[in-house]
Amino acid sequence: MAQQLVVIGAGAAGCAAALEAATLGLRVILVDEHPQSLQAISLDAPYFYGARLPAMLADTAAISARVLGANELLQECREAGVEILTGTCSWGSFRPGANSAHLATPQLGLADAERSWMIDYDNLILAPGSRDLVLSFPGWNLPGVLGANGATALLARYQVLPGRRMIILGSGNLALRTAKLALEKGIEIAGILEAGPRIRGEAALASEISAAGVPLLTGRTIERALGEHAPGEHVPGDGEVQGVRLVLVDGAFQPIAGGAEEIACDTICMAFGAVPNVELAALTGCRIEFDAKRGGWAPAIGGDFRSSLANVFVVGDGAGVSDAMHLDSSIAMEQGRRAARAAAGISASASLPLSVAGDETMLAAARDWLGALVKVGGLDVMVCPCEEVNRRDLLDIKPPGHLANRRSYGGVAVLSAAGRTSQDSLKRVTRAGMGHCQGKRCRDQVLMLLAAATGSDLGNLVPGSYRAPLRPLPLNVLWADEESEAIRRSWPIWLHPVEEGAPGYASARSRDDKRGDKDGKG
Repeated sequence: MAQQLVVIGAGAAGCAAALEAATLGLRVILVDEHPQSLQAISLDAPYFYGARLPAMLADTAAISARVLGANELLQECREAGVEILTGTCSWGSFRPGANSAHLATPQLGLADAERSWMIDYDNLILAPGSRDLVLSFPGWNLPGVLGANGATALLARYQVLPGRRMIILGSGNLALRTAKLALEKGIEIAGILEAGPRIRGEAALASEISAAGVPLLTGRTIERALGEHAPGEHVPGDGEVQGVRLVLVDGAFQPIAGGAEEIACDTICMAFGAVPNVELAALTGCRIEFDAKRGGWAPAIGGDFRSSLANVFVVGDGAGVSDAMHLDSSIAMEQGRRAARAAAGISASASLPLSVAGDETMLAAARDWLGALVKVGGLDVMVCPCEEVNRRDLLDIKPPGHLANRRSYGGVAVLSAAGRTSQDSLKRVTRAGMGHCQGKRCRDQVLMLLAAATGSDLGNLVPGSYRAPLRPLPLNVLWADEESEAIRRSWPIWLHPVEEGAPGYASARSRDDKRGDKDGKG
């Protein structure tokens, strides 16, 4: 029987991998979490969609038709005999080992809107793409603020982005690509904002967008999103984005007095950068390393995009993001094809380049942006909205406001050498990253703030770990089986179950019955 290859992600890299593998005779299953439900999108997984989501997303049939119809490569995969699972997320990954001796083969946990199940694989190609790098500013949680990946998905896949006038924060190729797509969809771009002295993206594309009438605003950062209801302030409107307040900054990203201006808009797109989606690779057991040229933490890969695990490959933005790949999908597609050939036992020439190396400009731009935002906005700006942790509380090592003990632990200066490099240690006290978005909104900003506060190189920090489930799932999906009557009757003593007929069973049953009578259930 032909070996089974599972490909996670139906973007350019994943579809190219699935097509190549099917051509080579492998049994291929292609899994993609889009189209997502409105509930999943509202949790900002995998992109930062923001708080303003159109009701149209609740129309499952219409959205499915749009998403599937927009992916021509996916249709080619179907025609090639690839088994396609859409609207299906991979929430877990498990391999035989000391803690899973019962497993004979590696398995993935999959789930759709109705059920969860496990699937075996001989080879695995991960093409999970990238996620938005989110940096906060006053008003960043207002409806109308979203990330570039979220905006691209709503514009191109779902075709439902609400908004008429957008301002984009950042000027790399990710920002320019988003601006071009928004213009094609009829959205006015009020400006592309860059904190540095010049536009960072491809000059030809920047010129094209400028020629379309889009202002390219350099040496500026955002002070706040207008529309936020500050304490004691009456602001007309419905609390959504109404504009931005910008300030001029100098070469050291210090604000220049008297250099403020306001621009009306209803949408703010954060295009500070993107980072590889490494959660499934990390959970699978692939070695993760820091590489500034690939956007930060990314799976370690060798020839043919093989990870540190012999039968697991990582391609596309999940293997490393670069400015070039934001504009040229053929790079990711070639990566997918090479990984598929390797999974089929066909090794590529060692002389061929890996085609994943970018440069450090994207990460450097993000650090510049964060420095400017902190200097302009200060420390009392929310970092983790799920747990309500601001920058000051984070760096003071203070538990969040909803907990009783609010004393500071003395700040990052009192951390041990290990604590200064560990995001998990910081998370345990401040809870930053423990919310329902699973750190997707704050993980990268927390690491950059910690590095700056401790004078550490970002690559020396240890990012937070990942645990299953990697996607928020309703319990009736994660475990859809109905409870038996025996379980229902004995649930109060489930920690110390007593088998029927064993000593103590009668008294335990009696206690259960009394609880039921007391609660009106017996």
